[in-house]
Amino acid sequence: MLVPLLGLAIGFLLLTFSLLVYKGVTIVQRYTFLGKFENNVLFIWGNISISLAAMLGIAGYWNVFQGDDLRLGRIVLFLVGIIATSWSILETLDINHPLKKFAVAEKIKKIGVLNIIGYILSGAAVLTLISIFGIAFFDYNYGGDAFMYHIPFAARIWGIIPPEQYTFEYFTENRFLGFPLLANWLQGLFWVVFNRIEATNLVSYFSLIILIVYLVKVPKIPFYLASLSLLAVPMIHMHAARSYIDLPGNVGVSICILTLYLLYIHKVKLNLKTISILFLSAFVAANIKLQLIPVVFLLILCSLPLFVINYWQTDKTRQANMLKLAQVFALGTLASLIIFYNPIKNIVLYQNPAYPVKITIVGQVLNHTEESPNFMHEKIRRLPPPVRWGQSLLEINAFDDRRPWRWTLAMDFISWNEERFGMGGYFGGYVIFNAVLFVFLCWKNWQKSTKVALALMLIMSVVTMWMPQSYELRYYMYWMIVFVSLNAYLVTRFAEHSPSPKTILKPQYFGLVAFVFMIIFIHKTNKFFTYPAFQPLTQQLETADWMVKKEIFSQIKDGDRVCIVEKAPFSFFYNSYFHPGRNYSVRAEFNLEDERMKDKCEGLKILR
Repeated sequence: MLVPLLGLAIGFLLLTFSLLVYKGVTIVQRYTFLGKFENNVLFIWGNISISLAAMLGIAGYWNVFQGDDLRLGRIVLFLVGIIATSWSILETLDINHPLKKFAVAEKIKKIGVLNIIGYILSGAAVLTLISIFGIAFFDYNYGGDAFMYHIPFAARIWGIIPPEQYTFEYFTENRFLGFPLLANWLQGLFWVVFNRIEATNLVSYFSLIILIVYLVKVPKIPFYLASLSLLAVPMIHMHAARSYIDLPGNVGVSICILTLYLLYIHKVKLNLKTISILFLSAFVAANIKLQLIPVVFLLILCSLPLFVINYWQTDKTRQANMLKLAQVFALGTLASLIIFYNPIKNIVLYQNPAYPVKITIVGQVLNHTEESPNFMHEKIRRLPPPVRWGQSLLEINAFDDRRPWRWTLAMDFISWNEERFGMGGYFGGYVIFNAVLFVFLCWKNWQKSTKVALALMLIMSVVTMWMPQSYELRYYMYWMIVFVSLNAYLVTRFAEHSPSPKTILKPQYFGLVAFVFMIIFIHKTNKFFTYPAFQPLTQQLETADWMVKKEIFSQIKDGDRVCIVEKAPFSFFYNSYFHPGRNYSVRAEFNLEDERMKDKCEGLKILR
């Protein structure tokens, strides 16, 4: 207790002394050196930071904050305080003083403080992206959907692991037949090109890079802001180096939405380049995730007025315009057939556009093998979808100490029917910050760009909150991607047209806030999703007995035909591809209670 109290006393005395010096009270004026710090902003803020670092020790004693978080915060405050105070002292020295050469005020003034902040943030963004690339290329996943069907699908598509060597579970096999597979095809491509399974992570990583390049090149958002504003979102940061497919699909939707926004505010033209961006982004989204197909369909409907306005020319006859529009819509129909290849294929083969998921149209239940996803805790089920979605956005009752980190890829590590499963992932504080910033931008700069942005956010929110399982935010990441990107765009344009140094609406300041949120995320997740561990799958399989159980694997002999039961999502790693020198075949099943699954394992050695 003595040390925290001593820190509180020292901090209070330093704070009082600093305020007296800053105000230039009479007693301070007696000392010429101290008088130089009157109204010196760097001096007062530096000493306030040091004072807070000292006084906050008492908060740790009273357990107001978690120990690690408080320690990090105090270290940062102390370092910032020392740098600011030292800088202020250097600036007060005489021109002939030997230490004066270290003063950098004039150099900084020449370059510009905002430019320096931008350079620093750009460096931080580059280093973070390089570090995440290290995870994507050298490390592997820790389970979930990637193990259960994304990577197995990639292996099947490219013939890396044929069905004779490993056969999917009954439900997984039907998902392979009906789900969009573009992301899995790309994962298999990277696997083949680099001859390492870890490279499947690169699909998500490069989707983030493509999004950042788009934001820099098309809406002209500074690189540091485009990068950090996205990396501050836990769900985006985590998925950027893993073999889940949520991020690539949502990047496609986000680029499509943002391009339509820029078209509606007349910042880009409807030319071949823009149409290509719209087509490719819609194609990617619709052929990666089933849940995004309805969203892509709505976006195509939203694009129709733009084509009519663009191709209806007042200097031509009505007949000529109708002929031109007929040609445009014929090409649009062809493009739509390509974009919606997967649901069209499912209708032809399985009489259900969402096969294998159950859907009902006009009271008619279509062909399916699994129910629509509807697993949730009873308390969550009783809430209206908009309330569920809002609660998840703000991360109300979202965290669980049983998770290894505050945030996880699917907000899982607990049973799927528990109240906190799937809840959160956008960083509630960051969502609130962006909401406040967006409202402030609309109030401060009420013009076409903000009016259309407001309409877009309202429509997008209404659509998203009513989507199936909308509270599982990873499925609909486009909402947060578009939200922060709109804010970044509006702040950047406002700063360009209102260059006053006094305004707080600067992309550099937004970047700083995003950087702080990103650092908090990195700290809360113990750097797991940011710094590579250089642990390939082979090492993981050797050290993690929970992935391939030794007591089960020891029962498999060469030439065996085995059925691995109830080992999802790790069933895939029992197949002989991951155990060189062995030769046997594996079939996986979730359980044998369902007769459809039980029949599949007849005649096989059943291991569970």
